[in-house]
Amino acid sequence: MSTQRFSSFDAFFDSVRYANLRAMILEPDRGRWSLTNLAFSSVSIQWGWAAGKAIVEGAGIAGGVSIFLQTHGVPAFSGNGRRLDELSLMVIKPGEEFCLAADPSPRRWCSLYGLGGDLVCGKEGATTPTGSSPGVVRVSSEQIAGLRLLLDQLDEVVQQEPAAFDSSSAQKAAQQKLVRVIRDILGRPQEAESAPGRHVVSRPQIIRRSMEFVEQHDGEFVSVEQLANAAGVSERTLRDAFQEYFGVAPIQYLNRRTLHQVRKALQVADPAATTVTDVLTRFGVWQFGRFARDYRFLFSELPSKTLRH
Repeated sequence: MSTQRFSSFDAFFDSVRYANLRAMILEPDRGRWSLTNLAFSSVSIQWGWAAGKAIVEGAGIAGGVSIFLQTHGVPAFSGNGRRLDELSLMVIKPGEEFCLAADPSPRRWCSLYGLGGDLVCGKEGATTPTGSSPGVVRVSSEQIAGLRLLLDQLDEVVQQEPAAFDSSSAQKAAQQKLVRVIRDILGRPQEAESAPGRHVVSRPQIIRRSMEFVEQHDGEFVSVEQLANAAGVSERTLRDAFQEYFGVAPIQYLNRRTLHQVRKALQVADPAATTVTDVLTRFGVWQFGRFARDYRFLFSELPSKTLRH
């Protein structure tokens, strides 16, 4: 039970638990990141504090179910292309892919992870119906208020009395109460998010094909035209799908992807044997001055400084 504060997004996302993540920040890193963890025998909670525009892609890990919701701040997330409002949460099953796009506004969020589906299983182990397909669901204001209140109470105790849950009896009581609230929410019929627009039927396929192409060409330069061709759609349709799913246009997504890839390559490169130019050209970057400006804007340092570290 501890709170960690981070000065960089790299360290922050490396410490996020209960999902396999790929994350990109889309604006300068201001170092406003923190995580608080609370683990019981079969249910774990992680609270996060973040600010800045970002995209987080990933998949649920094996062995359990994850639930994600924003607890404080102006609604700042879209999940799988659906805007998360004050009544929304995400349910993520093992291996299930998801995408969270965050606005720049400061926000506190919470993720819960139940081993063996403990959060969604009844007493006899039968899976409790969620009332809608896995992903974004909306619940009643009474239900979400009760869950947020309980999470806030646990959060406050952890912050003020870190040793309060050291005893097995305290952990058992808190876990039982939390599981009961979650099962009550997921055991009732929920309102599935409606799909806006006519092209929404093809959007998952567009995104899936695009991401498969990106993953197949990891470490390589990728253009918007290549993505559109891989998805089998026009660049305009691709742009609409990306804007709806990630909150940014494909060109901005690819730009930030390249910036992050270059940064990772520079961090592991040997400065005695590698130059910044070597790394940039490997990723199809030839406008060195412009790239350096974008890099400094996002990471508050020049590529040469990252390489020297």
